[in-house]
Amino acid sequence: MATLKEPRRSFLGGAILFLLMPGALSLPCSRIELDAPVVRWGGRVSASCTVWTRHCHFPEEEAIQVMWRWNQELLAGHQQSLGNGVEISNITIGPLNRTVTTVSCLVKRKVGEPQFINLTRVYAGYPPSEPQNLTCIMNVTTKNLTCNWDPGQDSHLPDKIALHGIQTDKNCTMHRAPISPCVPPSGQSSCTIPRHDFQLYQFVRLWVSVENALGAVASRPLCADPMDLVKLDPPALQALHSYPEETDCVAVSWEGAEGSGRYMHQDCQLRFRTNRDQEWTLVEVPNVAPLTWKTQHCGFHYGTHYQAQMRCRRFPVGYWSEWSPPKNFTTHEKEPSGNLVTWWKMKSKRTEKGTEVLLMWKPMRTEETHGKILGYLVTSGRSLTLCNTTALHCALSLPPGTQRVLLSAYNSKGASPPTEVLLIDKKGQPVPQIQALPWDEKSIQVSWDPPGTSSPVAYNLEWHKVTSEDLPENGMQWMRLENGSTRQGLVQDIQPFQRYNISVYPLYKDGSGVPKYVEAYTMQKAPSEGPKLHTGNITKSTASLYWEPIPVEKQNGFITSYTIFWNGTNEDMSSAVVNASVDTFTLRGLWPSRMYQVHIMASNAAGSTNGTTLTLHTKAMDDMDIYVVYLLVGLLLAMIIVLIFCFQKSKRMKTQFWPSVPDPANSSLGKWAPTILQEETPLAPKSCELSPVIISAIFVIETEEKKCLSCGKSDSMKALEDSLPIDGKEPFTHKVADASLMSSLALPASYINSPESVQYAKVVTEAYRQQDQAPPPAFYIRSDSTQPLLGDLTPSPKPYENLWFHESCNGRESGISSCGFQEEALLDFPLLQGLKVDGNEELGNFRRV
Repeated sequence: MATLKEPRRSFLGGAILFLLMPGALSLPCSRIELDAPVVRWGGRVSASCTVWTRHCHFPEEEAIQVMWRWNQELLAGHQQSLGNGVEISNITIGPLNRTVTTVSCLVKRKVGEPQFINLTRVYAGYPPSEPQNLTCIMNVTTKNLTCNWDPGQDSHLPDKIALHGIQTDKNCTMHRAPISPCVPPSGQSSCTIPRHDFQLYQFVRLWVSVENALGAVASRPLCADPMDLVKLDPPALQALHSYPEETDCVAVSWEGAEGSGRYMHQDCQLRFRTNRDQEWTLVEVPNVAPLTWKTQHCGFHYGTHYQAQMRCRRFPVGYWSEWSPPKNFTTHEKEPSGNLVTWWKMKSKRTEKGTEVLLMWKPMRTEETHGKILGYLVTSGRSLTLCNTTALHCALSLPPGTQRVLLSAYNSKGASPPTEVLLIDKKGQPVPQIQALPWDEKSIQVSWDPPGTSSPVAYNLEWHKVTSEDLPENGMQWMRLENGSTRQGLVQDIQPFQRYNISVYPLYKDGSGVPKYVEAYTMQKAPSEGPKLHTGNITKSTASLYWEPIPVEKQNGFITSYTIFWNGTNEDMSSAVVNASVDTFTLRGLWPSRMYQVHIMASNAAGSTNGTTLTLHTKAMDDMDIYVVYLLVGLLLAMIIVLIFCFQKSKRMKTQFWPSVPDPANSSLGKWAPTILQEETPLAPKSCELSPVIISAIFVIETEEKKCLSCGKSDSMKALEDSLPIDGKEPFTHKVADASLMSSLALPASYINSPESVQYAKVVTEAYRQQDQAPPPAFYIRSDSTQPLLGDLTPSPKPYENLWFHESCNGRESGISSCGFQEEALLDFPLLQGLKVDGNEELGNFRRV
């Protein structure tokens, strides 16, 4: 089976693919034809592909489909069968937006992918553009004519460019000998015609032609004498100096260009400027005769450095030469002229010793200095030199009463006229309002409202950088606005991100007004550093914080607020915002004995910056809590000490607070009984019989209820009662004649506290108050109290004694015996029957009973 070989391609209207077969001639297999191989940019092209199936060795009975590929896309054209195995497909492709486009023809059979059989290329572009600005210059040395032009828009197609010329008359109407075309190098738009192709002083007509596949065009012709196209070489400046002396004129001399130009009449231009100027001052030097290369010009400033350059051309028509190399020169000096612009500030109040004043001034204008200023002289009205300096300010110590000084500038030729400075206090009306807004990165525009009633003649603007420390005297800058009707000024040379204080002073004829100031930034950004945070007093639930303000140089803007963040262990972050004027804050609601992380953030209009972070620990207890704990511990220790002391001195303490009263029930009398009672066998008491055992209790026996006192008594008790006298003269009913005895019975005995416990009993009866009547029943009261009974108040109690038994027999000496009274009375007290009194001999009768 035959295979397809690489075809021979043709791009002159189409392409033919040949099939090479062994032992046979090469016959075409396919061909592509285009209606135009080059089209305009964005146009369309029609293509036709013819396929000979027999030459491609396709089976005659097999149907094929002819397809197209354009921009990597398969397209189907309009296909026709001409018979004899010839297939034709037509297609229109576009728009074409590439300089070169490839169009391919393919064959698709029943099986398999489409097979490439032929291709061609289509070019797209623009017609050539007309060249513009054709200029030609003849070099006076080589005499060659070089022309330049502007090629215009690129056509994206191969162009044929040539510079054409012919010799002609002055009007360029007669065509004479042609000039050989000049073809420029590829990519260039200039060409040089040699000197032998034209004649001097004879006009020539020159033009540029451009041609490509889409058209041809020519530039506008240039008709000129080659000598009018001459461009001279630049001159060389020789000398510049003041002439004559003491004037503002300068003499200039130069050397003309080499070659034939030295013998031409020339027009020249001189330009000069000072070292501080950006613009040049141009001076015309017309029709300079050959070899006469000198001129003079006036109007220069005295004592000023200048830079000068010169250029020339052929007179009257020609191209200007290049500027000569610069030449520097300095004019001669003269004494300064004009007044100085001054400003002053008082550094201290006026006192008897004098006044401290800072005097400032602006440099003189260049046209007034007339040379290099060597210094400034400040004098008083009496020609007393106060200051001689090269700076633009001076600190003066003025004598008392000085209200004006004189300022002058001097150079090597002399001093300027003195400028009077009035040192009058600034008391005039200020501007009502001032505003400062950024103009650019290094400028601030200041605007203000005029004073209400006064009319200023000028304004003074004063500004300085705000820093943490005081600026030196020369850190302040100022400027004078001479127009009194102006309402704004531009402050320049401002550093970005730095705060400036700007003041406006209205100036009046009789003095200066009170200043009005404002602070401003040209640009702002986040602070360069944050505030330094410190802790103050810390309690168990609060913590006081304070911070150092950020230095003004590092604030980078107006601080608007501070934000404090804190969080404890296992706690969420908390925050609080305070304004910029606050530098302290107290954290509240903290937990005792807990660690907290705290940090602070400073913010301005452009951003925020975090400050220092610190760790604090809250206290477990406050100082007052510690004082209370210490107090409670002290009280507890004191109580423990007192208790220990009390336990050690328990007996003494007991007698002090609870005196001992003898308990009759537990005394020796409690075990005593009469002999008769001791000999009898005691019987168990009956239910209504009083027990011989004395108990500690209180009994109250009412008189209305008659208890059976003898019920259940033993025989011995009854015998004892019978043995007592009952003749009606017992002691309870007898009248007591002895007043002393009655008083002893009526008044209780005195006593004193005893170290032993004291128990007491009192027998109350109405028999003493009712002696004329039958004896009523007695009251018996028993008490276990250890406190002494208080009867009539006595100065001090005496030791306890059984005064009953002592005083009851005191009547023996007076002849009245009361012992029988006592003996009979004891019979009425069953509780006293068991009493036994040791060491009392007066109760002997009672014992014998």
